[in-house]
Parts: sequence; C-alpha cells; structure tokens
Amino acid sequence: SSPNAFAIGRKTICVTDGLLNLSDDSIMAVFAHEVGHLAYRHTAIQLLIGGGNLFISGCLLFIKVICWFVTAILGLIAGIVTRSFWVGALTTLFMSLSSALIWLWTKFCMLFLMWSMRQNEFIADEYAYKLGFGNELARVLDNELCSNPENGLLKALYSTHPPTDDRIAHLQDLGSVYSRYY
Repeated sequence: SSPNAFAIGRKTICVTDGLLNLSDDSIMAVFAHEVGHLAYRHTAIQLLIGGGNLFISGCLLFIKVICWFVTAILGLIAGIVTRSFWVGALTTLFMSLSSALIWLWTKFCMLFLMWSMRQNEFIADEYAYKLGFGNELARVLDNELCSNPENGLLKALYSTHPPTDDRIAHLQDLGSVYSRYY
C-alpha cells in the first residue's frame, strides 16, 4: 500500500502499511505533522464546521417545510374561495428560492470546510518544522506521500490538501533548506 497517515479525534493517528516501509526519519516527520493536527484540534474544528453546516441546513429545511404547510393550507383556502393563480405561483417561487438558498449555503460551507482543511495542513507542517522535522517532511512530501492534484479550479477548491509544491515552499519559507535537486 502507499504510504499515508491521518489524525482523527483527540489522540489517534492511523497509518498505512506503506508508511512503515519508509525510513525512521521519514516516519517521524509524518508523525510530527499528524501530531500537529492533534495538538491544534483540527478534527474538532472540522466537526464544528460540518456540524454547524448541518444544523443551519436543518433549520432552513425546517422553515421550508413549515412554510410549505402554511402556503399549502392558504392555497387550499384561497383555491376553494377564489381559485387564485397567485397563491400557487408564490408557493412555487418560495419553494424554488428556499431550495436554492439551502443549496448555496451547503456549497459555501463545504468550500469553507475544504479551505479550512488546506490551511490546517500548513499549520501541521509548521508544527513538524518547529519540532525539527521540516527538511525531512519536505523530502517525504516531495518523494513519497503527495502528488500534485489535477488542474482545475473546482478540483483545487474541493481538495483537502494544498498542492505539494506550496507546502514545500511554505516549509522553505519557515527555514527548511530542502531542495529536490541535491
């Protein structure tokens, strides 16, 4: 299997068998990065963002259902009394707008979550650098773990990790002297 690791919860790091085939320094660099995720509670932050999205989406859906019932009852009353076209048109318009609002909110929250996850990668990389594993982490990122994502704005926006070259450049900006050419 390919080398990989991820942090979940407050004190759990999962690794693939492939990671164990790397050198001890490489494994330590990856662990330092994952400990950074745990130290900064990135999983909890992601759960809060996702849970907040779910809560607000649920509230919007609840409001939509209540309004649908109210407009349906008003539509029945108006239809019985006047057979008004406008009640049906307004109901349809409201349902369309509320569906669009829920869709836009969900997309916005998903993009925010993905952006947050990409920022967390830089923070965890910096944590590993501060522990003394910046050069080795840059080497592992460059040679073992990551590949640059496919091109395209949507793929970049929905990616959970920044491009590898950006992460290596960030480590170099911090002071890592890693270069793939030596």
